[in-house]
Amino acid sequence: MAALLVVPAIVLSQLPGWAMLLLLGALVVLVRGWRLPQPVALELHAQTLTVTGQHTQVMERPLRVIRHGPWLAMQTPKGWLHVFEDQAPVAELQPFYQWLWTNREHS
Repeated sequence: MAALLVVPAIVLSQLPGWAMLLLLGALVVLVRGWRLPQPVALELHAQTLTVTGQHTQVMERPLRVIRHGPWLAMQTPKGWLHVFEDQAPVAELQPFYQWLWTNREHS
């Protein structure tokens, strides 16, 4: 989405043609190299949830959680993490759903 805003800004800027091509090429490389961060393992402890992926994160309270069917998205201090249907069956994720529900912050 941000790329849609950056491309017109680069094209409409008063940079030389070679600089525009260089910036557009760098933008393409960055967009193609980006991958959605996905957790490798979830560990549930009495008071914390440990999410291991590109980074290891320990959450005492979930920030925001979106659950739609078997898909789960949770906002952590380091960004959003997604667990998809093919990564774990719903039965395995049920304890995590319960922990996220009972430890949520009430607004």
